[in-house]
Amino acid sequence: MKTVSPMTTVGTAYNSDLMVERRSDALVDRNLDVIVSGSISAVESVRFIRSLRRLGANVTPWLTNGGAQFVTPMALAWAAGRDVRREFSGDASHIALGDACIGAPASANLLGKCANGLTDTPATALVASYLGSGKPVLMLPNMHDSLVQAPAVSRNIKALMDMGVHRLASRREEGKQKFPDPAILADEAAHLLNRSRANGASALITLGTTRGYIDDVRYLSNYSTGTLGSLIAEELFRLGIDTHIVAGPCPRQPRVYSSLASVFTNEDMAEKATDALKDGAAAAVLAASVLDFKPDHKQSGKISSSSTEHMTVNLVRTPKIIAEIHPSSGIKVGFKLETGLTDHRAKELASEYIAKYGLSLMVLNDLAHVDAERHTALLATLGSNKQEIRLVELSGKREVAHAIAHHVASGIHAAGD
Repeated sequence: MKTVSPMTTVGTAYNSDLMVERRSDALVDRNLDVIVSGSISAVESVRFIRSLRRLGANVTPWLTNGGAQFVTPMALAWAAGRDVRREFSGDASHIALGDACIGAPASANLLGKCANGLTDTPATALVASYLGSGKPVLMLPNMHDSLVQAPAVSRNIKALMDMGVHRLASRREEGKQKFPDPAILADEAAHLLNRSRANGASALITLGTTRGYIDDVRYLSNYSTGTLGSLIAEELFRLGIDTHIVAGPCPRQPRVYSSLASVFTNEDMAEKATDALKDGAAAAVLAASVLDFKPDHKQSGKISSSSTEHMTVNLVRTPKIIAEIHPSSGIKVGFKLETGLTDHRAKELASEYIAKYGLSLMVLNDLAHVDAERHTALLATLGSNKQEIRLVELSGKREVAHAIAHHVASGIHAAGD
């Protein structure tokens, strides 16, 4: 089977059935060896390999004899777009020439051989070579709980972790260590493989909306799906940055993150955001749609709907959370939604807000161009002279989120160098 190259453009798809749509470049041009061993979870390896490729990785699949009882070489070859390795060969393919090795699923047999240095199969020799080269090895143990807890198996897993192997988190269900959602597992792998470059850095991301309570039942709010903030958070996580999410009510929340705090009010969001900075978050993406006005007081209980024909609610302006957030790296992203937004007005607003709130990037949206399906945004930054505003227009939530996440990541990397 002919080897194929990964895509080069996020969000673009080729017509070939072997190609995948690039959804991130968190693993772009990284060469990964993926070992599929003997577990019923091997049936998920096809989707896992495709998910890694959607992050930009080049994947070479390795199939053990045990794994071949559950998934075919043809299925893995299709998933990876290249031939499957099963035997020792004259080109010494078992030598670690890639960037990382992932065992998913990793059976008790594979783990035991690797822990004890047995190299009688191509897959175990490959793991030994990776460990000997000091390159990353990730393992996803998949088996019945009784096997995981067996003394010898537990000892082998611990021995591998002591050697520097990263243990990927299985999904525990029905008394078994099962394969998690393949796309989520790929994100987790990308996070681990990119953490060294991020040097342990973390970021605060706020998303969703907030509520201003009239009584214990009724509240005022505005609408936010949380989609853009979630996409930003997920991309930052893939890039190896620890993400601390502060999420108001919204239908979409990040699938992967380091920590997540759910809040309802402006006050709760401000408190949790400040806590994240105290805990070391070096950058901030303030994507939440917080209330600008809220009821001046909350009445206890429920206001009777039959007591009056009219109800007056007095609104007061809320403090700006963005004004109180000062990340140590200076990387701070703010958002503003307007109507009838022109380039001239966008530059005026960006100039004002960047100076007022110390933003490194401002994202401006026109209400007419933002809904559940569409998202066009202007990204504003200061020019090299620190006075001129530069605008870049992007369309599509994923493209906008990708650009914001990479602005944050590159700023964190620069601050750490």
